[in-house]
Amino acid sequence: MDIGTQLRNLLDEEGMSQKDLAKSLNISTTTLNGYVQNRRQPDARMVMRLATYFQTTTDYIYGMTTIREVVRSPYNADERRLVNIYRGIPEEQKNLYIETGKTFSKYGKQKDGKRDK
Repeated sequence: MDIGTQLRNLLDEEGMSQKDLAKSLNISTTTLNGYVQNRRQPDARMVMRLATYFQTTTDYIYGMTTIREVVRSPYNADERRLVNIYRGIPEEQKNLYIETGKTFSKYGKQKDGKRDK
């Protein structure tokens, strides 16, 4: 099997569109469609992101095995989406993403504290 076939299988199993996956991975739909149609090959980093997103192995993504071994993740779907968004951000902007997250977290804790009183 090839990467495109594996991606089509995963998309079908998850019941999601290429557009949704591209958005979750923070890549263009054209790029993802190139992978699915086997017109482009993802680099190793992207294969790892795909494997992480679908909770499987890189061997499965590469088509080296047809057994979709589920890799247990400590993250739920929203947390995985945040991690994938973070991985797609240029290095020079990652600190801003982290600081923004800290601000939202701090605000949420303050708001929760007011409700408890």
